[in-house]
Amino acid sequence: MRRLKTKPFPYYVGLHSLEELVTRENRVCVMNILGSESRKVTPVSHEYSGGNIVAGVQYGRRGTLETKIGSIPVYRSIREVMEHGITFDMGVVYIPPLGVCKAVSELVTHNEALKRIVIVTEKVPARDSRNIRALCQEAGVDVIGANCLGMANAWDRVRIGGSLGGDHPEETLVKGSIAIHSNSGNFTTTMAEYLRTAGFGISTAVSSGKDVYIHFALPEFLYAAQNDPRTKAVVIYVEPGGYYEKMALDWIKDRHFGFTKPIIACVTGRWKKNITRACGHAGALSGSGDDAESKERWFDEYFGVDVFDPKTRQVSKRGVRVPSIQYIPDAVRAVYEKMDEKPDFETTGDLSLKLWLGDTMMKLPPALDLPIVQAPSPYDHQIVEVNKQVGAHYLRQNMADKSGASRMSPETQVSELHGKSVLDLSRRTLEENLFFSLAKVMPEKTDVPTLNLILNLFMKIDERRMEIIDVGRANGCTPNAYLASQIALVGDKDLLAKSREHAKFIIDLIREFGLDEHTRTFPAELDDFVAKHLLSMEPSRKTDVSDLLFKEVKKSKKSCVALRVCQHIIDLAEKRGLEIRDTYEFLLATIAVCVLWNPMLEKRISRQLVEDSVTYFYLLSRIVAYSVVNREHNPHWKKLVDQKLSNLNHSFTENAFKVLFSRVPDPAELLEFQTLLGLTITNGPGTLSAKGAKESVSARNDISMAFVGFLANTGRAHGGNGYEAIDFLVEQFKDVKLPDPGDPNHGLDLKAMANRAAKAYGAYKKQVREESEDGVVKPIPCINHPIFRGNKINVDPREQFVSGMLGEKAIYNAFWEFYRHLVKELYAEGVTKNVFCVNVDAVLAVITLKLVWKDLQAGRITLRQVQELAFTLFLFGRSVGASAEIADHRDRGIDMDCRTPEQHLTFVF
Repeated sequence: MRRLKTKPFPYYVGLHSLEELVTRENRVCVMNILGSESRKVTPVSHEYSGGNIVAGVQYGRRGTLETKIGSIPVYRSIREVMEHGITFDMGVVYIPPLGVCKAVSELVTHNEALKRIVIVTEKVPARDSRNIRALCQEAGVDVIGANCLGMANAWDRVRIGGSLGGDHPEETLVKGSIAIHSNSGNFTTTMAEYLRTAGFGISTAVSSGKDVYIHFALPEFLYAAQNDPRTKAVVIYVEPGGYYEKMALDWIKDRHFGFTKPIIACVTGRWKKNITRACGHAGALSGSGDDAESKERWFDEYFGVDVFDPKTRQVSKRGVRVPSIQYIPDAVRAVYEKMDEKPDFETTGDLSLKLWLGDTMMKLPPALDLPIVQAPSPYDHQIVEVNKQVGAHYLRQNMADKSGASRMSPETQVSELHGKSVLDLSRRTLEENLFFSLAKVMPEKTDVPTLNLILNLFMKIDERRMEIIDVGRANGCTPNAYLASQIALVGDKDLLAKSREHAKFIIDLIREFGLDEHTRTFPAELDDFVAKHLLSMEPSRKTDVSDLLFKEVKKSKKSCVALRVCQHIIDLAEKRGLEIRDTYEFLLATIAVCVLWNPMLEKRISRQLVEDSVTYFYLLSRIVAYSVVNREHNPHWKKLVDQKLSNLNHSFTENAFKVLFSRVPDPAELLEFQTLLGLTITNGPGTLSAKGAKESVSARNDISMAFVGFLANTGRAHGGNGYEAIDFLVEQFKDVKLPDPGDPNHGLDLKAMANRAAKAYGAYKKQVREESEDGVVKPIPCINHPIFRGNKINVDPREQFVSGMLGEKAIYNAFWEFYRHLVKELYAEGVTKNVFCVNVDAVLAVITLKLVWKDLQAGRITLRQVQELAFTLFLFGRSVGASAEIADHRDRGIDMDCRTPEQHLTFVF
C-alpha cells in the first residue's frame, strides 16, 4: 500500500527530527559485508556503535566477520537473514554499482520493518537511482546516498554506513550542537574535526553524496534539524549541480516549513562552471544555472550579508557563506556570538598552519618560512621513518617499449633526453652531459672540476689490457665489439661494489641521524656508530690517488650535508688515530654522493642511481680509455692512462679528444667535437642501441653488461654507418688539393665538384635501371630523410641548427659546403625531383672527416682507422644516452619485461 506524502513535503520523508535519523536502537544489515572496503570499515562502525550490526550479506557465501566485540554472522541473501529470525530496520549497501538497485529491491521486498537504507556505492547509474527512488518512496523507506559515507549521531555514539570520523570516530565525532550536511564524505569528517578543535561538537552528521539523485537532500535535512532540540546551527558543504539547495531556501521563504536556525554554508567548485559532462564527485552537469556561482548567490541572498571575511566577521541571524571550509569554525563562533550562545566546550587547539615536514632545499621568504613543529603521536614516529626515505620512487611497470629518459618529436625528428633536445645538449661538454644523463639537471659549476677529476682518474688502466683490443682489431672486429669485450669483464668488481656500499652507508647515516643542510654539529652517537662500522685500527693502503681524493674532499667548500658528514668522518678518523676502511672506495662514494645529493633530495633521481653512480662514471671513462685508435703514436693517451696523476684536472671532453685524435684540440675543434657528441646522445628509446641496453637490464644483468647490451646492438647499420659518407667524401676529394678543410680560402670550386658528382650519380642511376635485374639504386649517403622530404626544397632542422651554431663561431667546413651544393646540383641536373635535405648524419661525417683530414692526407692514419674513429665517436655520445636508459629501466622496469609475448610471435615458413 502506498504511503501518504509527508507534510510539508510532496514526497515521503520518514522522520520528524534528526534525533530519529540514527540511534543505538537501530539494527543494521550490511550488503556485501566482506567486500574490500566494508570488511575494513564495518568492524569500526560496529565497535563504535555498541554492536548494532546484526547481520551481513555476501552473495553465495556464509561465514562471519570478526570484530573486537564479537563476530557478525554473514548470510547468502536477505531472504536467508530473515529466515534465521534476524530483525533489522536499516540496511547498508556496498554492492558494486550495477547490483545496487537489485540489492535495494531485495531489502525492501523482504523486510517490511525497514526504515532507512544507506548506499555507500559510487557511480550508480542515474536510471537505477531513479528506480531506487520510486521503489523506496512506494515502500516508505528513506535513502541516504548514493556515493556517500553515511550518517552519524554523536550524542548516541553511533554511525551507520561508511567511515565518517575515520578509524577513530570517537576522537572526531564529539557531542555538540552543530548538524552537518555535506556533499563530500571526507569533508564531513574534516569539518567535524575543525569544529571540535574550535570548541564545537556535532549532533548529527550526514554525508549526502553528490550524484544526480540526492535522496536525503538539504530540504528534508533542514526540516529535521529545525525539529532537533540538540541542534543550534547547521553547517553545510555544497558542490555544483542540482537545485536541492534552492528548493530548501525557497520553501523556507515560502513558509512550507519553519526554519529559524542559522546556516553556515560553504560552496565550492567554481572551476567546474564550463565543463560539459559529469565530473566524478561533481555529480550533475554544471554551468546550467546550478553552478557554484549561482549557488553562492542563492545563499548570499538568503543570508543578506556578503561572504564571510575573518577580519570583519560580519554575519546575520540566518547565517553566512564562507569561501573555504577553513573559515567554518570562525564563522560558527561569530554566529554563536550573534545568538548570544557559547561554544559547546573549551577549544582544544587552533587551525593555524603547523608544518610537520619542511623543504630544506628551497630558501623561502620570511612570510612563508614557517617553523617545523613536532607532529602528535603516532604521526611523529611515522614522519621520522618517512624522512629516512630519500630520492624518487618510481612505479614498477613493463618498460619494454617505454622510457622515462628519452623521446623523439615525430614532427621535427629532434630527440630529447630528460626534456632537453640533443640540439641543446650539443652545446654542452661530455662531462656535463654525462652528469645530466644521470642527474636530469646540469651540474653546478663548482662540481665540474670534481667530475673531471673522477672521470680522468678512471681512465688509468693497465696497458696490458689493450692486448684484447689488439686481438679484436686483428680479427676484424668493429669498435663496439672489442670495447664490449673489455666492458663485459668489469662485472661488479670490488671497487664498484665497495663504492656502492659506502654510498649506501653515507646516505643511511644522514637519514638515520636526521641530519640536514642546517646541521653544524654532530651527535656523539653518530661518532660512535661511525667508529664501530667504518673505522679500523688496521692501517689503510696509502696511495697517491687516495691522498689526492683526501685533499679534494677536505678542501671542498660545497654547501652539502653529505660533504660535511664525510669531512667530519675524515676528521674523526684523524683525531682517534684510526683508518677508514677501503679509503679509496669511501672517497669515491663521498664525491659521487655529494655531487648527486641535491638532485636526489629534489626527487629527480632515485637513491639506487646515486649508489650506482660510481659504476656509471667508471664505465664511461673505460670506454674512452680503451677507444684509442693508434696508441703507438699517441703520447697523449699514454699520459692519460698511466698511473701518474697527470691531466686529472683537464676537461674530460678534451682528454677524450686526445685519445681519438692524438693531439691537443684548438677551441674550434673542441667545439666541433662536443657538438658531434651531443647530437649522438640519443635518438629515442626505439633505437637498437637503447633497446639493447634495456633488454640487458630486463635480464637483470649488472650495469656493465647493460653497457655491453648497448654496444652489441650497434653496428655497421647503426652507429658505424658514418663510414659510408666518409668513403663517399674521400672519393670526391681524392684528386684535389685540400690542405685544410677548415679554411674557406681553399681555392676549390665546390659547386663544380658537386655538379660533376651529380652528373655521375645520374648516369649511375640510369645504368642501374637499364642493366640491373632488380634496379636497386644505392643512395648517396646522408642526403634526404624519410621525414624531411616532399617540399621543393627540403631541410633538416637539426643540420640547420648546428650549421648556424658553428657559423656564429666562424667555423667553416669544406665537406659540409660540398654537401649543400650537391643537393642543389642533383636537382638542377634532374637527378632528383626536388632539393634533398642534408641530414644530421652528414654533420657527423663532415665534422669527423675534417678533424682527421690532415692526418689522413699525411698517412698518419688509414682510411679504416678513420672509419673506426667515426664509429667510436658515435659510441662516445650514445654511451651517455645509454646511461640514462639503463638507469631509467633499473628504476622503473621489471624482470623480463623486454621479452616478446608468445602471441606476438610469428613463424615464417
